[in-house]
Amino acid sequence: MGGLYWGWESETTSLRLPFLFLGLALLFWQLTPTGAMVVLLAWLTFALEYRYWGGSREGDELVALGVSMSILLLPLHEAIAEILALFIFILVMTALVIKFKRGA
Repeated sequence: MGGLYWGWESETTSLRLPFLFLGLALLFWQLTPTGAMVVLLAWLTFALEYRYWGGSREGDELVALGVSMSILLLPLHEAIAEILALFIFILVMTALVIKFKRGA
């Protein structure tokens, strides 16, 4: 059920939130610029996708996988986590630009 400003809520929203909070916990544990960038991109991707998406279930699952994997890769290899988070953010932004250009 959506809130006042959020138009809809998907089934995978509850799957992404624990990983986003895990990312914040990792930042409190070990604050690095790369870690901060990964968590910021994950939260921005989540906010954009949650607010404007309304797309297919497959696209929603792809974003959920990208957000969770970038957070989980953060303690293992920060550079790969940053590349994945940036790629998913660019993917969501591109999809939103195409969606609004088409007027859907």
